[in-house]
Amino acid sequence: MKAVILCAAKEENLFPFSESKPTCLMPVMGKPVIEHSIDALKQKGIEEFYLVTNHLEDKIEQHFSNEDSVELVHQEEIDGTASALETCSFIDDDIVVINGDVIISENDIHNLLKKFRNAGETSILAIDEDSPEKFGVLSIQNDEVSYIEEKPEKPENPLINTGVYAFKNSIFKHLDRLDQEETSLTDAVRFEIEENGARFELVQEYWVDIGSGEKLWKADQIKRENEIKSQELSENADISDEASIEGEAIIQEGVEVKPGTVIEGKTFIGKNSIIGPNTTVRDSTITRGSQLDQCSVEESLVFEDNILDAYTAVENSVLGEEVDVKPGTVIRESLIGARSFIEINNSIRGTKFVPDARTDLSEISK
Repeated sequence: MKAVILCAAKEENLFPFSESKPTCLMPVMGKPVIEHSIDALKQKGIEEFYLVTNHLEDKIEQHFSNEDSVELVHQEEIDGTASALETCSFIDDDIVVINGDVIISENDIHNLLKKFRNAGETSILAIDEDSPEKFGVLSIQNDEVSYIEEKPEKPENPLINTGVYAFKNSIFKHLDRLDQEETSLTDAVRFEIEENGARFELVQEYWVDIGSGEKLWKADQIKRENEIKSQELSENADISDEASIEGEAIIQEGVEVKPGTVIEGKTFIGKNSIIGPNTTVRDSTITRGSQLDQCSVEESLVFEDNILDAYTAVENSVLGEEVDVKPGTVIRESLIGARSFIEINNSIRGTKFVPDARTDLSEISK
């Protein structure tokens, strides 16, 4: 069995982060979204991965340049998930298909593949959703899927298609049957249901569709809550005896935690970051290579290579890569684009900053 991961489209609602990173490379609990899926699939014996790419594909190519198990497949026209999968029609094996903008638990992937292998039919990962009209809704009879209706005005139930599938190779035959108006992979899945049947597997743990900056923040939160189960401190981290590590934090190799620092809750500190002195980090992700000095970060996601200076505070926010925040600034409930430079004594709340933003001294943004 092989894996196809759909990464071609640009998610406009992920602005400002989609300007500098494809969604699949955005960090969640310290590593790119797509690596969580690849690692989970490798645990289930899958060894070949085909990534369908277009938006910022040079960054994806660079990221996987030393990974022999990963091959990029270019999608020329971004005209739907059907044509995205069709770019991989050369595959002559069963496939698992995942969107590159979702976070799924390893156990839920395992359950889907188990259902597929036992039933021998297309298997669809499904979940109950509060707003099913925004998704493909599954009609169910007993344990089988009888129909999928895409974004119905009046859904018959809250059970939606997550876009995670296990297919027989016959799915490519059905892609060939689609006309120009049928651009969604679910259009081909309907043919597969009619001809060969399909099963569904309910999400037991978590699945998050990262369709906005707020959902990215939520995905990181859910990942930490579910996956950080104990305190894991690397032997190659330099942690001061005068620092306090509380809760179930993960601290990776090369991290330096200086005196007076307090790390609380389910927190992830990525490789080679410098935390402190006199810094508080609570229930957050600090991605690799970041430097935090005499500041506080609470319930936030900080991309790689950020610099947060003294007396700054970040709460319920997402900071893109290489953001530089000068002393005395407070950032709350905001999305800050890559390489932004935030001057001293700024007050930022409920705001989106474009990449490479520059602020003035003592600016108020809301």
